[in-house]
Amino acid sequence: MSELAFALMPATLDLMYWPLLLVGAYVLGAVPFSQLIAKARGQDLRSVGTGNIGAGNLTKLFGWQWGLIAALLDAAKGFLPVIVAQRMGLGPGAAGLAGVAAVIGHSWSIFMRGRAGRGLATSAGMLLALDPVLLVWVGGWALVGRKFGSGFGGFLGWALLPIVAAAMGRPGTESFLLLLLTFVLMARRAQGNHDSEPGMRPAMERIIYDTDRVVEEFPRTANDPLAP
Repeated sequence: MSELAFALMPATLDLMYWPLLLVGAYVLGAVPFSQLIAKARGQDLRSVGTGNIGAGNLTKLFGWQWGLIAALLDAAKGFLPVIVAQRMGLGPGAAGLAGVAAVIGHSWSIFMRGRAGRGLATSAGMLLALDPVLLVWVGGWALVGRKFGSGFGGFLGWALLPIVAAAMGRPGTESFLLLLLTFVLMARRAQGNHDSEPGMRPAMERIIYDTDRVVEEFPRTANDPLAP
């Protein structure tokens, strides 16, 4: 075998393993750590609090210590696939896509038969591995959100992230990847929980403010779409 063939072999093997990495990242992301912790403490996050399978709901129920543990575990789900992809020699686009796969797994978990958490901690873990400087931008808006509403601050931080990356001269593949991540996060917000109010306006409110008003709060709207 020629020297050129030997030189190309590692790249070929990496390309072969990359789809497996995406599948593995999705499965890892789908592990519902917050729900597992809640179950161990005798609760089901789907039927208590906000009904969301995430660290935020866990924190409201059992305190910040348990919420922090769940958030760190969720962040690791986004961090590890990107690190593995980088060790394989993949670029920011391909490595970041592994992180997005983990976010998708967290948001639409096969273990939860569909929608699960919002994916913020997992996305933060992905950014920490991919481009830590951009995590400062998102974190800054999270702090601003404490005054103006965490949901709105999160919306601005993540929605503007691809533009910020492009303005900072990041590779086009990375900016596009972050645009995909933003789309995933906003799509999960728009979807809400199983009992969220249907309709375009409530979906837009969920995207911007991350609110979750349940159908039971709007019985006439749920039963009669023409009701005022």
